[in-house]
Amino acid sequence: MILLIAYGNSLRRDDGAGLLLAELLENSWRLGNWRVQRISVHQLTPELVDFIAAERVAAVVFFDSRVTTGKQGKQGVEVHRLVLRSSLPSLGHHCHPETMMLYARWLHGKKVPGWKVAVPGSDFAHGEGLSTMAQEAIAEAMDAADLSPHGWLSRMAAKRVQGHTITPHAR
Repeated sequence: MILLIAYGNSLRRDDGAGLLLAELLENSWRLGNWRVQRISVHQLTPELVDFIAAERVAAVVFFDSRVTTGKQGKQGVEVHRLVLRSSLPSLGHHCHPETMMLYARWLHGKKVPGWKVAVPGSDFAHGEGLSTMAQEAIAEAMDAADLSPHGWLSRMAAKRVQGHTITPHAR
């Protein structure tokens, strides 16, 4: 089973873009009979490590938004394979995807691949709805949603943005 962990605040406009993309992909992949589970939260917290460490989890995909400006040209969804460092991360009220994966490994012995999916956003004011930039990025990402989850991640990680190939790397 692939665990989708989406985090953000849908009441801060584009901050909810990752939440929406995760929901849309979950629905699409379930229609294709892929085993996926989605968890949506406001921020990553240590309690999520138990979900990552569950026996049935084969991979984890984190979904968030990222701040961009219109000056950067057309922006697409970025996908990065997580690379875990062996240094001890700190725990606080909010964690990073790599921290979550490291604690699943250290506390539970769970070693599964992980990715971070970041949806571009330009409007993080109070309110609902997404900017045109975020909507277009999600629509473009959903064009490949009929692929398997692994196929989608691979295609999105190799996508060309502004003439540069995005290769999987740590963020």
